[in-house]
Amino acid sequence: MGAKGKIGLILPEINSALDHAFLEGACDQGISLGYDVIVYTGIFNSLREVRFDQYIAGLENIYTLICSHHLNGVLFAADRFHTDEVIQQIFDSLRQTDVPCLVLGREEPGFPTFEAEEHSGMYQVTKHLIQRHGCRKLYCITGLPNHVSSMERLGGFLDACEEAGIYPQESDVFYGHFWKDIPEQIGVHIASGALPCPDGIVCASDVMAAALVRSLTAHGIRVPEDLVVTGYDGGMDAAVCDPPLTTVQGRDRQYGAEAVCRLHTMMTGQNCACICPAQSVWIGKSCGCTGMKHSENDEGFWLERYVYNQMQRNAEQQAFIATDFIHRMTEASDLQELSDRIDQVGHIFTKADWIDICLCRDWQGNARNPDDVRQYGFPEQMYLLLSKRFGGNPQSGFLFPTSQILPALQTSHDPHVLVLTSLHCDGQILGFTAMGFQDSRAVRIDETYVSWCDAVSNGLKVLQQRIRVQLYPHHLEQLETDPVTGMLNREGFLFRLPEVTAGYLKAGNRCVLLLLTYYPDQINQLDPAAAIGEAIRSYHTHRLCCRIEDSIFAVLMPMQPGENEAASIVDLTAFVENSLRARFKIRQVPEFIDYTVQLTSTSREAVEQQLEQGVLQLMQQKQTVQNHYLDYKAQIIRMRRRMVVNPQLEWNISDIAEQLCISKSHLQRLYKQVFVSSIKDDIISVRLKRAAQLLSHTDLRIREVALQCGYNNENHFMRQFREKTGMTATDYRKLHRQNSA
Repeated sequence: MGAKGKIGLILPEINSALDHAFLEGACDQGISLGYDVIVYTGIFNSLREVRFDQYIAGLENIYTLICSHHLNGVLFAADRFHTDEVIQQIFDSLRQTDVPCLVLGREEPGFPTFEAEEHSGMYQVTKHLIQRHGCRKLYCITGLPNHVSSMERLGGFLDACEEAGIYPQESDVFYGHFWKDIPEQIGVHIASGALPCPDGIVCASDVMAAALVRSLTAHGIRVPEDLVVTGYDGGMDAAVCDPPLTTVQGRDRQYGAEAVCRLHTMMTGQNCACICPAQSVWIGKSCGCTGMKHSENDEGFWLERYVYNQMQRNAEQQAFIATDFIHRMTEASDLQELSDRIDQVGHIFTKADWIDICLCRDWQGNARNPDDVRQYGFPEQMYLLLSKRFGGNPQSGFLFPTSQILPALQTSHDPHVLVLTSLHCDGQILGFTAMGFQDSRAVRIDETYVSWCDAVSNGLKVLQQRIRVQLYPHHLEQLETDPVTGMLNREGFLFRLPEVTAGYLKAGNRCVLLLLTYYPDQINQLDPAAAIGEAIRSYHTHRLCCRIEDSIFAVLMPMQPGENEAASIVDLTAFVENSLRARFKIRQVPEFIDYTVQLTSTSREAVEQQLEQGVLQLMQQKQTVQNHYLDYKAQIIRMRRRMVVNPQLEWNISDIAEQLCISKSHLQRLYKQVFVSSIKDDIISVRLKRAAQLLSHTDLRIREVALQCGYNNENHFMRQFREKTGMTATDYRKLHRQNSA
């Protein structure tokens, strides 16, 4: 099933079993509906009063991508974040989007809210103690007073009691704040006799239940012989407790799945069935059900899975250590070598289907001011450094719009879970890593993954410094390079231009500064700047060339006496166009616009002034050409609409060009830019499409069909129809009449 859209999922961390359960529920539901699920996680769920520094800020910067990406909807798990400041920053980003956004477990003006269903699980586990174990005197330790989850779980407990004719007193309900200290105190009070010992205690979380069991056991109260205890959550605390807890499992998985269902309804207006099973009681030994087996619902399975996962993690960590990853990352001499080394070390992530490394286009920073680096957000374009796949890596090494998330998502693919995390170092935002999985159970954001990301970031910072030193050993403060094309940029070009110009002028040559730009600015949604720069450098290996701005290139062209300047420019442009056709496998390339400046001075100020004036003239010329293009484009679109509606008219290319007041060749070039196909092919296509309709739905003779489609010659019509469809008009009519019957 091909992915039909993208859902964003904002999570602070993917660490505990409950985090994974929520992720699995949301991703399984999203993938079942045909969506890619894009997970934005800061890895570390920070508490400002405990720790906040540049590293944490860099991790949390990943959430700024939300407003840059094209998504169909967003789930914000606000109830899982610890820090209000981070939550509000995410809300600020979400307010910049225009897609449906569902907030989980937190009220916020302007956003719909969704809460987990937590009543039924507490109802079931309480009912289990009453019916299975005959408990009549029960305590409940819930979370926070007036907290939605706490009161929902307490409500399940009270309803099960009332149904059985048990009516707990207010003194039988305790608020444990979902943490250990109050349950530990309750255990002490029961053991000392300060609290009457009940038949059982229903806890609204496994953390509280495990703390209570430890406290009771330490003070001589046996569980479950003297007192039964249950938890809620189905987390690892239940499995490793002694004795293992009877608990409620499935809450987080169900929560994630139902939240995606609600978001799907918001996006499409259509309801969908939740594929996740409902919450259920997970039988341990803390309630006294010793020896009971419920397939995977016993502590043996929990411990087996836990041990297996730990063994697998240890094996991967050993393999990771043996890669010598930190040294390998920091020894790369250029960006391609770093990409290769990241690729080689990435093999340890055996469960990942995709590994993509995306860099901010300004990752190299400012050579003149090393402290001037990106500290927040992401640019409008990212640079795809690596796209790693099993069986062979797709093309990388180009810019792409940040809104695309990843270039891979623009092609047909099965729905994936993509986990996005930040790449950053020393306060600089370098980019992000995207790990793709077809099964959310394979997602593992642990210390190995974090170490690998940090090593990539550190390698980029070391390479950043190495490039500066290697390229500019004597003029570090003056020269810069363009990170996309490898050419000099404006500063480097202006530093060397006066000296090189002086040498050419002294040799008796004319110095022509060619400024080159192009439109449209993209080829198949990709920025062709890197490919254009590579072509220019390949053509002019011995001449000075640079990338002045995003889509402006400059080439110093020394002209010997009698050399044809215009012919040299045509040769260069033709070489660049052919290179783009070969690189992108296309026929139609951008329109190139050039402007030349005659350099006569060798002073830095004069040359810089001439360059600025030339760039201004070039951009004015580009704007004029684009305006004419847009005007002609509108006229051509209108003309094509008339052609589709009236294919029988005489559509002569020369007449159309005369009506638009442009040459025939210019019309053909513009038409192909707009519609890809040629105008001649389109005329034939719309005529034959009308003919197919008439043959299928009317009884007109072949000659009459030909006339109504603009063919005065019946034989010419029949020949073209057969060439395009592979059958005669008569056979086509018979076939479609049979199919319709």
